[in-house]
Amino acid sequence: MLVLAIGTVFATPASAGTTASTTALATCTGADSCWFTWGRIQAGDCTMENAKWTLRRNGSASFEATIVSSDSNDAWLMWVNTLDSNGIVLGPIHHGGDTKFVKGTVKNVWHWWFAEGSFDAGFFDRIHSMRLKSHC
Repeated sequence: MLVLAIGTVFATPASAGTTASTTALATCTGADSCWFTWGRIQAGDCTMENAKWTLRRNGSASFEATIVSSDSNDAWLMWVNTLDSNGIVLGPIHHGGDTKFVKGTVKNVWHWWFAEGSFDAGFFDRIHSMRLKSHC
């Protein structure tokens, strides 16, 4: 069974230099993999669209999105947590032990961003949503 999250839920608007936080809902229970999607997210001068995290029962995770900045020398910073049905944090997505994902931008040029990560596979069936925090 594959469950798809549709749209953005609980979006917090961001202004220049602030952090954007959004949550996407899905349920991983009983599935081999599940995915969480977000629409447009803005933080400072940066914009991210079509963000998608795919989680697999074995604890592996993959990410893709398109990003752009209206300014030079910016970078998109992102932290992601998995949550249970009560909104309690189960744990972060990380890569090499680091929970911060970073991708540089080019002024006014859209780029694909791909990343791999992992999480505690023991929590897979309890994952109900993901919270994505971003900063530019």
